[in-house]
Amino acid sequence: YAESNYHIYHVLMESETVRNRALAFFREHGIGTTFHYLPLHLSPMGRAMGYGEGDFPVTESVSGRLLRLPIYPSLTDDQQAAVIRTMEDLFA
Repeated sequence: YAESNYHIYHVLMESETVRNRALAFFREHGIGTTFHYLPLHLSPMGRAMGYGEGDFPVTESVSGRLLRLPIYPSLTDDQQAAVIRTMEDLFA
């Protein structure tokens, strides 16, 4: 069991295609979202150590499906509501 350190609010989408559609949808609505980090084994250092695509398929799958939603101390209640509404509209 792992506990969150609450520095990222992420949603795990069913596929990379759905995640990319969500990125575009949020962008169209003026809300900044992003994808998550590159798996370490696919970074320049990981590749230099001999790792490549397919070595950690679960990591690669999760990395391609994570959508990071806005979270920061000055995020207002109205902005939070807009993010929630947009997520609901995405799946409507």
